[in-house]
Amino acid sequence: MSQQRFYDFGDPVNSVDDNSIRRFLEVPGVYGGFDLGVDTFGDVTIAAGYGLMPDGVVWQEDAVRTLDFFVPGVATVYTITATHDDRVITGGVAVEYALQTGELTSVTDGIILGWIYHPGGVPLASTHIVQVPKATSSTYGTLLVNTMPTRMSAPLSNTFSDVATMGGNVTFTGQMADDVLFDTTFFVLHQRVAKAAGPAGFETLVQHIQFWMDHYRPASIDLYVNIPGGATITAQLRDTDLNIVTITGSPITTTTDWETVTITVDRNSGTFDLGKPYELRLTHSVDVGQQIDLARVTVNYWPFPT
Repeated sequence: MSQQRFYDFGDPVNSVDDNSIRRFLEVPGVYGGFDLGVDTFGDVTIAAGYGLMPDGVVWQEDAVRTLDFFVPGVATVYTITATHDDRVITGGVAVEYALQTGELTSVTDGIILGWIYHPGGVPLASTHIVQVPKATSSTYGTLLVNTMPTRMSAPLSNTFSDVATMGGNVTFTGQMADDVLFDTTFFVLHQRVAKAAGPAGFETLVQHIQFWMDHYRPASIDLYVNIPGGATITAQLRDTDLNIVTITGSPITTTTDWETVTITVDRNSGTFDLGKPYELRLTHSVDVGQQIDLARVTVNYWPFPT
């Protein structure tokens, strides 16, 4: 066993020790600049900036760098990366920038600068680009606070349930605190939409769940549900202009006991203006002998990757 201290009084500064300090005590990432944009030719621009590699190497660019971008024919996600090969040679090696296909959350020997969510077939626009959060402690801490998920548990707040137009044989329990249900097997508070009797055929209940837009748009929505079989929840997301937003993961049908089911929001779809409400609309469809139990709705925000 041995102890190593960096920079005792009188010690010379060397690159190995200096990099080791940053490697183990600081978070790799972008600390300033490196903002992403689009030039007049439709290529990706990387502004001047400075950052820290996982190997402890700090680097700076004092001019704009450019990456060639070729418009894909179909919707494609790209990750913009910066990588460094930490070879033991005098002068070191350059940091390399690249566009990699796919939504990466980490990269070997490097960091992520941002993502491109391209719809395909159109010129690259700044609205297609998502910037990675800066790694400076105060900025990153504020960002994490601002992007904490919004969770609504049964009975669901900010919810309008359209009971006036629901099927005549449908019952809805749990929209108020005094009639919320409790699953004694799994210990879950929840609401229930059910059809215990009546003629065969699906009948519905529509719930409108309202959220208020802050600084970050929704990336995905998690529903904690128990659907024994046959019934379905059809989800629809409307933006702050009340237009339908493209989502995947709907409709939701049979689950194995309680499950978290995720609806993913297309990052190129919809308008989400600060301070305005947007809506998650859930249409519960049940036939005779079927039920839908819903316990929680969670909205997740960028910059958290899905």
